[in-house]
Amino acid sequence: MRIVQVNKYHYLKGGAERYYLDVSIALRERGHEVRHLAMAHDRNETPQDGDRFVEEVDYRGRMGFAQKLRQSSRVIYNREALDHARAMARNGTAVAHMHNIYHQLSPSVIDGFVDAGVPVVQTLHDYKLVCPAYLLMTEGEICERCRGGKYYEAVKHQCLLASRAASVVGMIEAYYHSMKGTYGRISRFLCPSRFLLEKVASFGIPREKLVHLPYLVHADRYRPGGADRERACVYVGRLSREKGIATLIEAIAKMPDDRLKLWILGEGPVREELEARANQLCPGRVQFLGFRSGEELHETIRRAAFAVVPSEWFENLPFAVLEPFALGTPVVGARIGGIPEMVEDGITGRLHESGDSDSLRDALLWMSGPDADLQTMGTNARRRIEEEYNVDRHLERLLALYAEVTA
Repeated sequence: MRIVQVNKYHYLKGGAERYYLDVSIALRERGHEVRHLAMAHDRNETPQDGDRFVEEVDYRGRMGFAQKLRQSSRVIYNREALDHARAMARNGTAVAHMHNIYHQLSPSVIDGFVDAGVPVVQTLHDYKLVCPAYLLMTEGEICERCRGGKYYEAVKHQCLLASRAASVVGMIEAYYHSMKGTYGRISRFLCPSRFLLEKVASFGIPREKLVHLPYLVHADRYRPGGADRERACVYVGRLSREKGIATLIEAIAKMPDDRLKLWILGEGPVREELEARANQLCPGRVQFLGFRSGEELHETIRRAAFAVVPSEWFENLPFAVLEPFALGTPVVGARIGGIPEMVEDGITGRLHESGDSDSLRDALLWMSGPDADLQTMGTNARRRIEEEYNVDRHLERLLALYAEVTA
């Protein structure tokens, strides 16, 4: 089967790209022909025969008024991406699988494939389908003001990049594709978490088009850690407000000084603010280790007693939980979004109330105390990866969905 995987980034930028790249490899290994449609970028993975790339777009860079106007039109409907999709559709493609297509590619790619008779499925990695700003979060709080198509709320609250201009473009994009019925042309929406499925259904996405399909994890790429761990917990991910890292630092500060250290791995817009907060509340107990990847990242997670995912937005199915699980490391996770579908109290980790530093402190105290069997929880977590996020099991279901929409 010839399959086109479509995502704006063709390098490992986040969880969406991890899945997009991993599922492509897994499909190829089973004899399918996989091609990619993405944005040109100097960090891209090595292209394969038949891959296509649109002109690079950096909406955060400095540009003149005329360039901003041109780029804004591409957010709403990218003609170059449309042409690429049409060309790929004419070349024997059986199905197109969308991921994060917004802004750099735009939903124009949906028209390009469907107009040529190629069915489209999309994995929902966030809430962009119902929220112009992706996160269902505004001004540091959960937000569903756009429910019922009230996309003007995004402008009122400057939800995109804290910019009124960017928010206006996001609003126009949402209204345009809503009135045009672009997303109605997608055959199936694949939802990694049950929470995301129910949430987008509550916004009016037809339930018959929604399919629960968790991510896959190549367990053989991860070597689980043993019992020799340090008295430290680790956070891995983007340093941004919705991730709850400020609350985590507060929780560490409320613990006895010698109980637990915190390692923070990642980069992001609030790093300096978080470093200042840590120095003020608990000096010497929080280490910012920057971005790490590959074996260096795995070894850091293996050395930690457990990982922490203290999110304060509706997480989907975060790799910040999946990756420690694959390494045999239990997780303290916030009781929000899809995280409770993954972390089981006392079985694979511990849950705490999102945004509550006292609840998080209690979870950290329990995990670092005598009642927590970290080795058994880590073993349970690894087993869950092998059983529920198994590559063969995932591909069996995915290929069945492809066959269903192409029949």
